[in-house]
Amino acid sequence: MSYMLLAILSLLLLLRGTYNQRTVQDDMKQSSLQQESRPLVYLAILSRNAAHLLPQYLGYIEGLNYPKDKIIIGLYIGQSVDNTTNLLLEWSENVRSIYNNVLIYEDGDIFPLGDSELFSWSDSRLEYMCKLRQDVLSNARMARAEYLFFVDCDNFLINPDVLIRLIEAKKPIVAPLLIYDKERAFSNFWGGQKENGYYLRTEEYLPIVTRSNLGCFKVPLVHSTLLIDLRTVSSESLAYWPPPTEYKWNIDDIILLSYSARVNGIGMYILNTDVFGYLLKTGEYASLEHAIRETDNWKLKTIVNHYPVPVSQFISIHSEKEKAGTDAIYMISLERRTERRQRMLACLDVLQFDYTLFNAVDGKKLNQSYLDELGIHFMPGWKDPWGERPMTFGEVGCFLSHYFIWLRIIAEDMRTVLILEDDIDFQPNFKSNLKRTLQEVNSHDPDWDLVYVGRKKLSPNVETIIPGTKNLVIPRYSYWTLGYIISNRGAEKLIAGKPFDNILPVDEYIPIMYNDHPESDWVHYYENTTRDLRVYSAYPLLVYPTHFAGDKGWYSDTEPLIEVLQEIRKRKLKEEEEVAAKEEREKENEKTEL
Repeated sequence: MSYMLLAILSLLLLLRGTYNQRTVQDDMKQSSLQQESRPLVYLAILSRNAAHLLPQYLGYIEGLNYPKDKIIIGLYIGQSVDNTTNLLLEWSENVRSIYNNVLIYEDGDIFPLGDSELFSWSDSRLEYMCKLRQDVLSNARMARAEYLFFVDCDNFLINPDVLIRLIEAKKPIVAPLLIYDKERAFSNFWGGQKENGYYLRTEEYLPIVTRSNLGCFKVPLVHSTLLIDLRTVSSESLAYWPPPTEYKWNIDDIILLSYSARVNGIGMYILNTDVFGYLLKTGEYASLEHAIRETDNWKLKTIVNHYPVPVSQFISIHSEKEKAGTDAIYMISLERRTERRQRMLACLDVLQFDYTLFNAVDGKKLNQSYLDELGIHFMPGWKDPWGERPMTFGEVGCFLSHYFIWLRIIAEDMRTVLILEDDIDFQPNFKSNLKRTLQEVNSHDPDWDLVYVGRKKLSPNVETIIPGTKNLVIPRYSYWTLGYIISNRGAEKLIAGKPFDNILPVDEYIPIMYNDHPESDWVHYYENTTRDLRVYSAYPLLVYPTHFAGDKGWYSDTEPLIEVLQEIRKRKLKEEEEVAAKEEREKENEKTEL
């Protein structure tokens, strides 16, 4: 009986294995068939003066989860004053064997404007855009494509499945929701149109933009990135140019397309079921330099929210790295915090900084014998002012990371160094504002020691702009060492303070050294130290934390877990309430006695 049972079990296992193997093989065949049956897509790229966008933009295009042999690239290269033409020609040559086809339309007369008019939208330029997009529509049909996919160069498609999702929507014209600014609700569709054809805000708009309502919604106009089903939309029924004789609105390519769709009964739709991507806010810029600066701000913002940002593998990027007027830039990062590190390195690359990655001292790897070896002694009786806890090994590791950089500054005789931590959010125009801050402080006080570019102000005292400067203040008691510029003299003073004799967190130590700390019990341990650090701060600040304590996604390697912090705060609030209640009772008793 047992042999019979064993034989049956063995047979079942064999059959199950065969079935599983066949299931996997069938799934692979099905997936392969699906890829082969994907419709042919004509992906149109219209570009002019976009060299500052192309590395990331093309990186996203390359990353689309769609068989490349089912994509025809249509490159429309206009006259540029930057390196756009060379980059796109190089890219087209390198990807030609990967895609179904790469068609190049190079026209020196596209937008024939000077540098001063790069971002102006004259009537002639708007008319040319209409004609150009009509050419794209015709070329896509001539290429026998089933879909036309417009993707403007200032659109970053962070979701690799975006093209598949749009096709699956089965709409004649459909766009993925792309957002520039959630607060101002700037996106790539209109909820309504005025009588003259221009934008009208409707009640339906915000729920779609904020994604509180999810789905595929019919709207009057989509732009920037959109998919047109060439199988269901005929050449005669949809056009950018020429405008019909009855057309009375202004010449504008996006409005003309929406008008053409409306009068021919062709629906336009916006899809917001996923987070698909972002777009750079359109607008007029003073110069190409201004546009590049704003684009860098946007890239930094995008990296903070959605890392990683890809860079094309098929173009050569030649950029001058710089140190923004300092001798060195150090970025402190824990080796095990890979996501933070990668995000920060991507940001520094966007800023084109020549930086040094400094592996932070990991508090988890510290022990008492190592601290004894360094001669480190904790300040007697020190407790965190908020958490009422002793100093953590994470805080010691943070202090040592900064301390070892100070030593390196002195040893290598560096004049000025920018020190950044890896959990920072760069504010707009960081690089130019950093240079301006350094110039201002050098002009105001050539003997400065340290300049905060990011901090948490704790003192209730008002800080005002220093006379003769535009963006400098003398900081009062502050927390955080997110980012600061330090001079050689400043590093010498901080080392001379002998912080290891009575160590406390680095952001407590620095205010003690510039003689603005409210805790006299701590300060007296440094009575024999010259606390004359000459400190300034940028105003407004140039960096902030990516997350604040209590925010979703916040974690710290120097603080206890957030749950512990919350419990401490609850206890402290309860104690404060009890003290207030006791004082109130005492007042009531005094009144009664009187």
